[in-house]
Amino acid sequence: MTRLKKAHVEALLRDFDGQPIPALTTALRVVLDEPNAAWQTLVSASGLPIERRQRLLAGEQAALDALVSELNENRGLTP
Repeated sequence: MTRLKKAHVEALLRDFDGQPIPALTTALRVVLDEPNAAWQTLVSASGLPIERRQRLLAGEQAALDALVSELNENRGLTP
């Protein structure tokens, strides 16, 4: 896994409000070293608990908010 750089986090936070899934997709492509992967593939490969992955794939705002917060604070995914 790759940690997000400051510029990645800035772009994520800038773009998240208008288009959360594309913004998170871009960040997860960096974190998971999958530069061309789709949102569904990235979420599946994330290693997150199944319930959390399901909520993300359903587009639940609370789940999206939690992921952007995690990526911002940790610069990556926490196991």
